Amino acid sequence: MDTTRTSLTADWTVNEVVAAYPSTLRVLGRYGIDACCGGLKSLRAVAAAHNFSLDQLLADLGSVIAPEETILDVRPDLAAGHDPLGKIIAAAEGTAEGRRLVIVVRFEPVPLYSVLAERGFAHQSERTSNGDWRVTFSRGA
Repeated sequence: MDTTRTSLTADWTVNEVVAAYPSTLRVLGRYGIDACCGGLKSLRAVAAAHNFSLDQLLADLGSVIAPEETILDVRPDLAAGHDPLGKIIAAAEGTAEGRRLVIVVRFEPVPLYSVLAERGFAHQSERTSNGDWRVTFSRGA
């Protein structure tokens, strides 16, 4: 199976999951699944054999593969005199429905709100205890 272009499904084998996403080993370990003896079985077969929720297993694996939140700290870019807008737009374009993009910056990026609103993002801003800003953008909110 070509795991580089396909979304994770119940039909992937444990070995395919681990080969494509090594970070899933800890999730599989929590379920008692190893790549040794059960590695050739599909996730569907493993869930049925161990009597646990396939949907929950897929959700847990998905949270490691594609975390709900991408954090982009642009403070170093600004400190070096670079405009981070291109980087922010690229990250926003890669943010799927239901996922969040978090921008960390030293000032409240008010102009960015309308730029990303035009691309379908709502935002929530908070000033952190050290005076920086953490702005969470979500698509379709």
